[in-house]
Amino acid sequence: MGTLAEEIKELEGRVKLTERLINAGWCIMALSFIFLGRNDLGSLTLICTVSLLIYKAILKRKLSIKEDLAKEVEERTEQIRSEKDAIQEESDKLAAALSALSEAQDELVRKERMATVGQLTQGLVDRILNPLNYINNFANLSEGLAKELRENLESQKGKLPQDVYEDSEELLDMMSSNLQKISAHGYNTVRIVKAMEELLKDRVGVLILTNMNTLCRIALEKLKKSYEKEIQEKNVRIVFDNLNLSLMMEVNADELGKAIDGVLKNAMYAVLRKAEQVAYSPEIYLGLKVNGDQLDITIRDNGTGIDEKIKDKIFAPFFTTKTTGEAAGVGLYLCREIVQNHRGRIEVESQKGEYTQFLISLPIYSFKQHKQPEAEEAEEEEQTHG
Repeated sequence: MGTLAEEIKELEGRVKLTERLINAGWCIMALSFIFLGRNDLGSLTLICTVSLLIYKAILKRKLSIKEDLAKEVEERTEQIRSEKDAIQEESDKLAAALSALSEAQDELVRKERMATVGQLTQGLVDRILNPLNYINNFANLSEGLAKELRENLESQKGKLPQDVYEDSEELLDMMSSNLQKISAHGYNTVRIVKAMEELLKDRVGVLILTNMNTLCRIALEKLKKSYEKEIQEKNVRIVFDNLNLSLMMEVNADELGKAIDGVLKNAMYAVLRKAEQVAYSPEIYLGLKVNGDQLDITIRDNGTGIDEKIKDKIFAPFFTTKTTGEAAGVGLYLCREIVQNHRGRIEVESQKGEYTQFLISLPIYSFKQHKQPEAEEAEEEEQTHG
């Protein structure tokens, strides 16, 4: 296309130059016949001018052909460009469809996996809980019997030989210790089985318009109430960076609140554990930010952090770094399930011994924004200290 344009430009220049020569020829011819009286010069000029007219016609014909060709090329180029845009649009639609299909397949696989876990677990829960309850109940009853037996032994202390009394007392101590361990492990096992039962619950529920600032504020209030003593003793600083405008989203408030609660409790556990090891200023941060068509909920703590080796495992069911008595290891797994049920995602960043940050991103499907009352707005802008 560039070469053709140059040829057209060159032909236009030749046509203009030929027109000038023709005009000059007419002038010379007129001067020769009228003023100079030289017929030979006039005739020669006439021949040259006629030749130039013929040459001009040839140039114009070539120029017309080139212009028609350039127009045809331009039209074809425009057609190709339109076809390319149409192909690109179809390609984008296909890519979007494939992405949606991939998401649907992932969701289907996840639900099928949950259904499989549910089928395997549902039948086991009752079968395990019933004998566990018997174990725990009889362990408690046996502890009571051991206590009565100790009282009887004490009443016969002066009547029994010293060595028999001491052996009997030692056996009772061992029995009581064993019964306490049986009871403790039994209740821990019940907690794990209950956690398995928790996995089977339907977490979709009813979606209602919920103020996200309020939802997060309630979660923080629950955290402060549950750890009021620890917050005061360790001087834990809690920061809430809320949205300036009220954001209403259709969510399952109960389930999403549980997910936020779970991450906040993990953050509190991390800062309290670090506070037992070193002297520092514990801090937990909860922030909300609208990012395009997503709501980002950030929960960050400056606690113990997560070891890089186990970062990929923290969302696995029944995986935990806490003791069996402290947790069953389903909190973060359920948190991720709840977030995924809201078509969102949860990501984690951490550095061992420095910090841990969870980012929950939720799509904003439908929401309303309105200015908050001045009093409420002022209250939300405060940074709360434990």
